[in-house]
Amino acid sequence: MSRGAVRAKLPANICRLRSGLHGWGLFARDFIAQDTRIIEYVGERITKAEAQRREDRRLARRAAGGDGCVYVFEVNQRHDIDGQVQWNPARHINHSCAPNCEAQMGRGRIWIVALRDIAPDEELTYDYGFSYAESRHHPCHCGAKDCVGFIVDQAQRWRVRRASRGLK
Repeated sequence: MSRGAVRAKLPANICRLRSGLHGWGLFARDFIAQDTRIIEYVGERITKAEAQRREDRRLARRAAGGDGCVYVFEVNQRHDIDGQVQWNPARHINHSCAPNCEAQMGRGRIWIVALRDIAPDEELTYDYGFSYAESRHHPCHCGAKDCVGFIVDQAQRWRVRRASRGLK
Protein backbone atom coordinates (compact mmCIF):
# COMPACT_ATOMS: atom_id res chain seq x y z
CA MET A 1 0.00 0.00 0.00
CA SER A 2 1.44 3.37 -0.98
CA ARG A 3 1.98 6.44 1.16
CA GLY A 4 -1.21 8.45 1.54
CA ALA A 5 -3.41 5.36 1.20
CA VAL A 6 -6.04 4.28 3.71
CA ARG A 7 -7.36 0.73 4.06
CA ALA A 8 -11.07 -0.01 4.65
CA LYS A 9 -12.85 -3.17 5.74
CA LEU A 10 -16.24 -4.30 4.53
CA PRO A 11 -18.61 -3.49 7.41
CA ALA A 12 -20.57 -6.43 8.83
CA ASN A 13 -23.91 -4.90 7.78
CA ILE A 14 -23.12 -4.98 4.04
CA CYS A 15 -21.92 -7.63 1.57
CA ARG A 16 -20.56 -7.75 -1.97
CA LEU A 17 -22.70 -9.62 -4.52
CA ARG A 18 -23.23 -9.68 -8.27
CA SER A 19 -25.33 -6.69 -9.27
CA GLY A 20 -28.14 -6.37 -11.79
CA LEU A 21 -26.88 -2.83 -12.46
CA HIS A 22 -23.23 -3.51 -13.27
CA GLY A 23 -20.66 -6.11 -12.24
CA TRP A 24 -20.39 -6.30 -8.47
CA GLY A 25 -22.40 -4.25 -5.98
CA LEU A 26 -22.64 -3.70 -2.25
CA PHE A 27 -25.88 -4.76 -0.57
CA ALA A 28 -27.38 -4.17 2.86
CA ARG A 29 -27.40 -7.30 5.04
CA ASP A 30 -29.52 -5.52 7.63
CA PHE A 31 -31.70 -2.43 7.86
CA ILE A 32 -29.65 0.78 7.51
CA ALA A 33 -31.19 3.97 8.87
CA GLN A 34 -31.20 7.28 6.99
CA ASP A 35 -28.10 9.43 7.66
CA THR A 36 -25.98 6.42 8.69
CA ARG A 37 -22.32 6.55 7.66
CA ILE A 38 -22.06 3.19 5.91
CA ILE A 39 -18.52 2.91 4.60
CA GLU A 40 -15.53 5.11 3.88
CA TYR A 41 -14.42 5.43 0.25
CA VAL A 42 -10.65 5.01 0.43
CA GLY A 43 -7.70 4.71 -1.89
CA GLU A 44 -4.51 6.33 -2.97
CA ARG A 45 -4.25 10.10 -2.47
CA ILE A 46 -2.90 11.54 -5.73
CA THR A 47 -2.25 14.94 -7.27
CA LYS A 48 -4.51 16.42 -9.93
CA ALA A 49 -1.73 15.90 -12.50
CA GLU A 50 -1.50 12.20 -11.63
CA ALA A 51 -5.30 11.91 -11.74
CA GLN A 52 -5.25 13.35 -15.28
CA ARG A 53 -2.52 10.88 -16.35
CA ARG A 54 -4.60 7.99 -15.00
CA GLU A 55 -7.73 9.32 -16.71
CA ASP A 56 -5.88 9.52 -20.03
CA ARG A 57 -4.76 5.88 -19.63
CA ARG A 58 -8.30 4.84 -18.69
CA LEU A 59 -9.74 6.50 -21.80
CA ALA A 60 -7.13 4.77 -23.97
CA ARG A 61 -8.03 1.39 -22.40
CA ARG A 62 -11.72 2.08 -22.97
CA ALA A 63 -11.11 3.02 -26.61
CA ALA A 64 -9.32 -0.31 -27.02
CA GLY A 65 -12.35 -2.16 -25.61
CA GLY A 66 -11.12 -2.42 -22.01
CA ASP A 67 -12.49 -1.37 -18.62
CA GLY A 68 -13.86 2.17 -18.58
CA CYS A 69 -14.75 2.30 -14.88
CA VAL A 70 -13.84 5.44 -12.94
CA TYR A 71 -12.86 5.32 -9.28
CA VAL A 72 -11.35 8.80 -8.79
CA PHE A 73 -13.00 11.19 -6.32
CA GLU A 74 -12.10 14.87 -6.18
CA VAL A 75 -11.07 15.75 -2.62
CA ASN A 76 -9.92 19.36 -2.99
CA GLN A 77 -8.16 21.72 -5.43
CA ARG A 78 -4.86 19.80 -5.19
CA HIS A 79 -5.71 16.15 -4.53
CA ASP A 80 -7.98 13.30 -5.54
CA ILE A 81 -8.54 9.80 -4.16
CA ASP A 82 -8.05 6.94 -6.62
CA GLY A 83 -10.25 4.18 -5.23
CA GLN A 84 -9.26 1.56 -7.81
CA VAL A 85 -7.45 -0.51 -5.18
CA GLN A 86 -8.20 -3.91 -3.67
CA TRP A 87 -8.51 -2.47 -0.15
CA ASN A 88 -11.45 -0.22 -1.13
CA PRO A 89 -14.69 -2.25 -0.98
CA ALA A 90 -16.71 0.95 -1.56
CA ARG A 91 -15.51 0.93 -5.18
CA HIS A 92 -18.22 -1.69 -5.80
CA ILE A 93 -21.07 0.75 -5.08
CA ASN A 94 -22.89 1.34 -8.37
CA HIS A 95 -24.49 4.48 -9.77
CA SER A 96 -28.22 5.12 -9.80
CA CYS A 97 -30.20 8.12 -10.98
CA ALA A 98 -32.42 7.48 -7.91
CA PRO A 99 -29.74 6.72 -5.31
CA ASN A 100 -30.22 5.59 -1.72
CA CYS A 101 -26.80 6.95 -0.64
CA GLU A 102 -24.57 9.93 -1.25
CA ALA A 103 -20.89 10.70 -0.90
CA GLN A 104 -20.10 13.21 1.83
CA MET A 105 -16.65 14.76 2.07
CA GLY A 106 -14.91 16.41 4.95
CA ARG A 107 -11.36 16.75 6.24
CA GLY A 108 -10.01 14.91 3.22
CA ARG A 109 -12.18 11.83 3.79
CA ILE A 110 -15.11 10.48 1.79
CA TRP A 111 -18.01 8.69 3.46
CA ILE A 112 -20.93 6.92 1.82
CA VAL A 113 -24.03 7.94 3.80
CA ALA A 114 -27.63 6.68 3.58
CA LEU A 115 -29.97 9.26 2.01
CA ARG A 116 -32.97 7.29 3.25
CA ASP A 117 -33.72 4.09 5.13
CA ILE A 118 -32.28 1.09 3.26
CA ALA A 119 -33.94 -2.32 3.49
CA PRO A 120 -32.08 -5.62 3.91
CA ASP A 121 -30.91 -7.05 0.54
CA GLU A 122 -31.20 -3.63 -1.17
CA GLU A 123 -28.25 -2.58 -3.31
CA LEU A 124 -26.36 0.53 -2.17
CA THR A 125 -26.15 3.19 -4.89
CA TYR A 126 -25.16 6.82 -5.26
CA ASP A 127 -25.18 9.38 -8.06
CA TYR A 128 -21.67 9.45 -9.53
CA GLY A 129 -22.31 13.04 -10.62
CA PHE A 130 -20.30 13.01 -13.84
CA SER A 131 -20.21 16.23 -15.84
CA TYR A 132 -22.21 16.53 -19.03
CA ALA A 133 -19.00 16.23 -21.08
CA GLU A 134 -17.95 13.03 -19.25
CA SER A 135 -21.40 11.46 -19.41
CA ARG A 136 -21.20 10.46 -23.07
CA HIS A 137 -18.55 7.88 -22.09
CA HIS A 138 -20.78 6.35 -19.40
CA PRO A 139 -24.13 4.82 -20.38
CA CYS A 140 -26.56 4.24 -17.51
CA HIS A 141 -28.86 1.23 -17.17
CA CYS A 142 -30.15 1.86 -13.64
CA GLY A 143 -33.81 1.69 -14.67
CA ALA A 144 -34.85 4.63 -12.47
CA LYS A 145 -37.93 6.56 -13.57
CA ASP A 146 -35.84 9.68 -14.28
CA CYS A 147 -32.86 7.89 -15.86
CA VAL A 148 -31.64 9.69 -18.99
CA GLY A 149 -29.49 6.80 -20.23
CA PHE A 150 -26.16 8.31 -19.21
CA ILE A 151 -24.41 8.72 -15.86
CA VAL A 152 -24.59 12.47 -15.40
CA ASP A 153 -25.01 14.79 -12.44
CA GLN A 154 -28.67 15.43 -11.64
CA ALA A 155 -28.23 19.17 -12.28
CA GLN A 156 -27.04 18.40 -15.85
CA ARG A 157 -29.66 15.80 -16.85
CA TRP A 158 -31.72 18.49 -18.62
CA ARG A 159 -28.84 18.89 -21.09
CA VAL A 160 -28.92 15.17 -21.95
CA ARG A 161 -32.71 15.30 -22.38
CA ARG A 162 -32.43 18.35 -24.65
CA ALA A 163 -29.65 16.74 -26.73
CA SER A 164 -31.62 13.50 -27.13
CA ARG A 165 -34.72 15.43 -28.30
CA GLY A 166 -32.55 17.07 -30.95
CA LEU A 167 -31.52 13.65 -32.27
CA LYS A 168 -35.11 12.52 -32.90
